[in-house]
Amino acid sequence: MSMRSRSLKVRLFALAALWNGLALGFSWVALSLLFERHTERQVTAELIRQGEALVAGISLDAAGKPVMAQTLHDPRFSRPASGLYWYVSGSKGSARSRSLWDGSWPALTLARPKTWESTTSKGPFEPTLLRVARTIRPDASGPELLVEVGQDHAVINQARWDFARELALFLFLLWSVLTLASVVQVAQGLKPLTGLRARLTGLKADAKVRLDAGEHPQEVGPLIQAINELADSRSGDMARARDRARDLAHALKTPLTALKMQVGDLGDTKIQSALQESVSVLNIAVQAELARAQLAPDSRGMCLLLPVIERLVRVLGRTPAGATKCFDLAVPDMCNLPLSEDSAFEVFGALLDNATRHAKHRIKVHAVQDADTLTVSVEDDGLGLSEGQSRMAVERGVRLDQAVGTQGLGLTITRDLITASGGSLALEPSALGGLAVRLTWAEVQGAHRVSLDS
Repeated sequence: MSMRSRSLKVRLFALAALWNGLALGFSWVALSLLFERHTERQVTAELIRQGEALVAGISLDAAGKPVMAQTLHDPRFSRPASGLYWYVSGSKGSARSRSLWDGSWPALTLARPKTWESTTSKGPFEPTLLRVARTIRPDASGPELLVEVGQDHAVINQARWDFARELALFLFLLWSVLTLASVVQVAQGLKPLTGLRARLTGLKADAKVRLDAGEHPQEVGPLIQAINELADSRSGDMARARDRARDLAHALKTPLTALKMQVGDLGDTKIQSALQESVSVLNIAVQAELARAQLAPDSRGMCLLLPVIERLVRVLGRTPAGATKCFDLAVPDMCNLPLSEDSAFEVFGALLDNATRHAKHRIKVHAVQDADTLTVSVEDDGLGLSEGQSRMAVERGVRLDQAVGTQGLGLTITRDLITASGGSLALEPSALGGLAVRLTWAEVQGAHRVSLDS
């Protein structure tokens, strides 16, 4: 199934267009039939008026045969096969309009009515004829006469089809307007789901966030409840996983310390040095896992970036490697970082420590806020990394720096923290000549719009 066919909005649009079309199609058929019935009644009433005028002009000759003393005004009665006819019949003979010409007038199938009655039958020249008829007695002592007036039913059919064509055009325009209105209605009706999606983005970034059913339509209440239950379950799983990782790290610390002391008692200096290096790497890995478990990166907060950077620079400036470096800070005062303060110290502590060890003279930290996107870069003027080394540097357990006391987990932990907070990490060549670590967050909530030239 394509993504388009899975769209709820598209389905609602299609259903609205379909049902509007079906309803208006049914209306077209019904209105056309009603128009035909109405036209038929109007024509019947006109035929009755013609019949009454005909009755007023009928008389009997000496033989008792009906004769028309005056001519009816409608010229169609005088034009052969015009579609409008009159016919008067009695026991002594009959009279007809000139329009009947040599046509055969069909016999009335109904009983001879005393009042005007209408019916349809085959016409003298037409497939269907609408006719009205009644009996009269011009002379109280004379015979009864059957007076009939008929008209071609095709006139009514033509009027109906003309009306149906114009009605179809109007209903098509109405269908277009109603479908457009349905599009607007569906878009407005689904707008609360857009807000729900924004809240779900916050839930993804911060496990403590919960959705409030009172802020959304009651129809999505069960969905919100299910999402909150899932979030509670996820938060509990994460907490238990962190607790297990922390317990495991604590459990390993004591055996590693004892093992390190026992290695010192070995007589073989070569073996002793190799084992001490291995134990040192294991110990650093355990310490890193403890730090990761304690920081709880899934609980994102907000903090000001500048105080974090300034405190780290003051600490690194007192180290032998940092005392000889120049730190260039281009960070706005009110730049909000989508990390808790502890996570921010962990991230930028690792990045600045790495830059301090590899820079020649200069380290630069700058932040740029554009609309809802925040970018923070840490650059140095060291030797930098090749493209292949940049890809390997963030892989877990890969160690490019072979200096004693490092374990190759700093950038990996940093990447995990940034990803958990909704950001991304990229290693790029720096304009200073060394490495630039670029951190980017999109849709930062609560951040001030600031921009600083680099």
